[in-house]
Amino acid sequence: MGFSVSASFAVIFIASIMAFGTLYISLENTYTSIAESVEAYKETFIKSQTSHLDLQGVSYIDPGSGVSIYTITFNISNNGSTLSPKYWDFVRDGQLKEPDGSTLIVEDKTYLLPGESILIRTTEVKDQIIHSLIVATETGCSLKIEWKWIWLDPNQTTGQPSIVGKAWYCS
Repeated sequence: MGFSVSASFAVIFIASIMAFGTLYISLENTYTSIAESVEAYKETFIKSQTSHLDLQGVSYIDPGSGVSIYTITFNISNNGSTLSPKYWDFVRDGQLKEPDGSTLIVEDKTYLLPGESILIRTTEVKDQIIHSLIVATETGCSLKIEWKWIWLDPNQTTGQPSIVGKAWYCS
């Protein structure tokens, strides 16, 4: 008659054990992957909640009344967790801007520890338009600084940049 009932049962039983073994391994891997993702999310959330940049001070270089540009330097301090400036993005006046060594200069630091500061310089035109610089950190939080040039005399020979606003926000 061919294959016996007990041999058929043995083949089906072994195949079932192998199928359930594969299913168990798949479920275990899925659970491990989800648990690791949840842990990574928690760590990222905590880092974003504990990170904070603040504008500590502003300085500028005005080459004189005959020149229509100036350089403004922002001293930004880290009042939160350790950050990595090499992973930051910069948006100046609505345009994504890479530090280029001339119009946007960022102090070279691998890490910005709590309490440390970093200098960011940008060159701007002397005009009455409000300019902005957004420093977007790797945590998803950003520091936005807005400023404009104000003339101190009616002949527009002497002036200085004035901070219009600053904000720290997380998305």
